[in-house]
Amino acid sequence: MDDIEGPEALMQNEPPTLSPVQPALRLPAALAREIADLHPDQRQAAQHEGNLVLVAGPGAGKTRTLVARVGHLLASTSSHRGVAAITYTDAAASEVTSRLRGLGMHPGRRLASRTVHGFCMHHILRPYARFTHVPFTDDLTVLEEKKTNALWAEASRAAGLPVKDKPEALLTKVRRLHAAGEDLDGYQHQYIRAVSFYEQALVDCNGLDFDAMPSRALAVLRASQEARNMLAARFPYLVVDEYQDLGPVLHAVVTELLDAGVQVTAVGDPDQTMYAFQGAHIRYLKELHERVDFTTIQLSVNFRSGSTLVAAGRGVLGMDRGYEADPSQEAPGAVTLEEVDGDLDDHAKRAVDVVRQRIVSGVPAEDIAVLYRGDKSLLRYLTKAFQDADIPCDMERTRKIPPGGIADLVSACAARRLAGPVPGLAEPIAQHPGGSDGGNPQTDLSASRRKPLSAVATKSVRELAATWHRHRKAAGITVADETPRVLARTLLAALDAPKREDPEDDASGFLEILLGALGVDQLADLSADQRDQLAPKALRKAVESGLTMAELAGGRAPGRIALTTYHSAKGREFSIVVLPGLVDGLMPFYFANRPISDLKEQRHNFYVAVTRARDEVVLITGDHFTDPYYGVRDRRRSRFVDDILQQIGSQG
Repeated sequence: MDDIEGPEALMQNEPPTLSPVQPALRLPAALAREIADLHPDQRQAAQHEGNLVLVAGPGAGKTRTLVARVGHLLASTSSHRGVAAITYTDAAASEVTSRLRGLGMHPGRRLASRTVHGFCMHHILRPYARFTHVPFTDDLTVLEEKKTNALWAEASRAAGLPVKDKPEALLTKVRRLHAAGEDLDGYQHQYIRAVSFYEQALVDCNGLDFDAMPSRALAVLRASQEARNMLAARFPYLVVDEYQDLGPVLHAVVTELLDAGVQVTAVGDPDQTMYAFQGAHIRYLKELHERVDFTTIQLSVNFRSGSTLVAAGRGVLGMDRGYEADPSQEAPGAVTLEEVDGDLDDHAKRAVDVVRQRIVSGVPAEDIAVLYRGDKSLLRYLTKAFQDADIPCDMERTRKIPPGGIADLVSACAARRLAGPVPGLAEPIAQHPGGSDGGNPQTDLSASRRKPLSAVATKSVRELAATWHRHRKAAGITVADETPRVLARTLLAALDAPKREDPEDDASGFLEILLGALGVDQLADLSADQRDQLAPKALRKAVESGLTMAELAGGRAPGRIALTTYHSAKGREFSIVVLPGLVDGLMPFYFANRPISDLKEQRHNFYVAVTRARDEVVLITGDHFTDPYYGVRDRRRSRFVDDILQQIGSQG
């Protein structure tokens, strides 16, 4: 990808001519104060009139700005119209709603804060697919992973692809490009055939998977002008987070809605694109940036990290994006170099030593992350080293709650149980002008000034009861005069019972009480979503492995470090980030005797890892490692480490 297509195309143009701030609206007092307290760039973005590309780098207070903009847009339209806020995860969607509640806003149905899959399912397919020829029935089943894997295997076999070598990421990429109507020249016809066979298999079994939700929603919008117009009438404003990672199908949905008159805010960071292997590309954000009807605003102040850590990020990227640390943050942060003479097992042992030292110095274990590129060999060594050292870890894909609506409801109830009664207006978190990641972490470590990292957005009992009521209606088991208010009384008895658990307590006892109160086994049996059907068994299995209340609530368990990949760390922050395995050939990864084909993408991945830190990044380097295919590879330390050290040296 040449430079004209790169992130710099968004971030090195002349500054935009910003629209003047419009006369003040009648805002809730808390929202008005929030907007007034924003950094000037954030405030300009929140109040901007018209289509907007918001470029928000690490620690720039993106979520705070996004929530303020959603609140401002809700206040800008009538009480019969609203805002659709599309986020990357369910947790992010819940946080938007929770923060708005804390700012005195209760938009109800006027706000659709959902993931792209949830938005497409609930606000496009269900209301409008019946008016088109797009396959969507009332008894359609959302398939679980085991079933979709079997369908993919059958489709791949029929297309002439060897099933055992099926490149899942490539098939996903082809599928998304095909759904968006993009050019597939250069892709082998077997992949295109496999995608077509798979899509037909979904229709034949009256099933749906996650990728089918946005692709069929796009088909509905393209097939029906009336659907586009009705959606635009209900949600004249659309705000999309993590735009750089959401790919061709969502971008096509956005352009369809733009043409229908919807005003769009696209929020993203071109330097944090991590899913190119699945079809995501910064060119979609760039396309909006280049439209004459869009304005681009960049948030350039990092409120999370000090000047040294900001410089480290600059070194990884190999260029200056104009980001700077918050001038009021005196502590620069630290970059610590740990050089290892041995192989990857020695990297793992050094990581244990570093973590133990930081815990002894007073850093909570849950505020430390050990991140790795995704190499399974390194993960095995890290897992063994931390187990031998008796240091508990939250590990990727382990000890987690299952996906699906019922499991999400259980998790949200657990969060409410831990939080206690939630008042009508949730207490807003005291924030630095930059956002929840503001403040000075090295000079102010008091719990009262910092949001707990294991915390999750907490819903009120009324909100939980409304969700429970929707599940009961879908299952066909509601009774006469049943309302969310009535159901809330039952929930209160379970969630506000005495002897409240602590976050680190085992979740098994509470889970059984909650499953009984909600009638989850019956809901699961009657659900059309296969994930819901499996939820009771999966939840019970999770707690059998020692799941804590904090984990059941969707947070991190107190006393456990995070051990996960660069990808999974995205959107999170930690006091200390430890990065082992920094040997050229492993990070950046490339095969022996072959050139690197995706150096820019790997820079982005490593940039995400480095910029998760508030206080310190620990770089564990070496000059060799054992490759399972090529044996010992004598290299040098990662070139990214050299880039960081050079940048830090130049700033001093």
